[in-house]
Amino acid sequence: MNKRSLISLTVFALMVIFIYSTVSAQAVQPPKAGRVSLCPQVLKDALQLTPEQERKFEEFRQARLAEARAHREKMVPMRDELKKLIADPGADEQKINDLIDQMSRLRADRMKALYKNRKAWEKIFTPEQLKKLEGYRQDFRLRREWQGGQRGRRGGLMMKRGDFDPGSY
Repeated sequence: MNKRSLISLTVFALMVIFIYSTVSAQAVQPPKAGRVSLCPQVLKDALQLTPEQERKFEEFRQARLAEARAHREKMVPMRDELKKLIADPGADEQKINDLIDQMSRLRADRMKALYKNRKAWEKIFTPEQLKKLEGYRQDFRLRREWQGGQRGRRGGLMMKRGDFDPGSY
């Protein structure tokens, strides 16, 4: 094979690789027209809140953030303690069960508060704004499902698979 054929073959191979990589590259979806993030400022703008609604919304948001922080501050040490107890073969089973019950009560209280908070939105937003907000939430849920589902935050499992093996007791 002469030098000229080798160069031609190399150029051809590089062109094929370039074309293949261009065609197989994952397309980035442009945002839909009207798609809104659920971050506070964008939400305020999208719902066209009045100054009074903005003030109420910000107070509401800050109070909910404080509630979430307090819930986390209670749950994280409990979760850590439960992991330690489960890892200890000599741990008291009643203590583990009591801790699980405590954590379940805290989660139930948090879920009740989340429901109550959603009802409180009806006092801040107009029916039209609530309808618009629900549309944005639905779009957000669909995007999250498309991206691989909910990970970590609310609704996640207390323990990862393999953290607890009932057969080991």
